Amino acid sequence: MSIYGIGVDIVELARIQSSQKEFGERFAQRILHPNEQKALEALSDPQQVSAFLAKRFAAKEATAKALGTGFRDGIAF
Repeated sequence: MSIYGIGVDIVELARIQSSQKEFGERFAQRILHPNEQKALEALSDPQQVSAFLAKRFAAKEATAKALGTGFRDGIAF
């Protein structure tokens, strides 16, 4: 019998916006793959930028939870 992890994450948009203000571009660089960073650069509307970051962060956080590792042990996206 195999055990499968399930990861779920909900991100409050205000939290992402706060991180954007506090850390600037470093926040996006930390959570995004270079290809995702290029896609982000194409967005001009601040709301779209925040939503883009929130979706990616939530998906990656949920994946890390499902793996049971969090963002340690060399897990990078």
